[in-house]
Amino acid sequence: MAQLDWVHPAGEAVNQDPGFRKLGSADLVVGLKSGKAVRIVALEAFEVASVETADEAALRDCELVIEMTPRQWTDYLTRRARGVAPSLVSLDIDRGIVRAPDPMLRLKFDRYHLSIQALCDAGARIEATRTAAPRRTTVA
Repeated sequence: MAQLDWVHPAGEAVNQDPGFRKLGSADLVVGLKSGKAVRIVALEAFEVASVETADEAALRDCELVIEMTPRQWTDYLTRRARGVAPSLVSLDIDRGIVRAPDPMLRLKFDRYHLSIQALCDAGARIEATRTAAPRRTTVA
């Protein structure tokens, strides 16, 4: 799995989901980091307003950063798609995956975690579909 390639399609998926709107308004810029891969996600009002590919320097401008190794992201999304992984809140308590530049911004995770979780869960479904697709083989 190419790391964090699921974020943009997951953003489009949650924007199409009426249930995402019911989670409430969000105003947050969150960075997702996996190894050297970085995506900056802007949540505005009731939608994912943008998803951008960036470098590590761009994480300075994020209100929150969720960071896991590529292996941890892969494992998390795979297990979440099967319904056996904990929430990001639980994972943060156990592993400290969320960071923020100051304690007040860190509170945004507690406030908007359901929207962030919905994005990750959409990504888990996308990755599960992608990996379950039959692979083409050629016969010589």
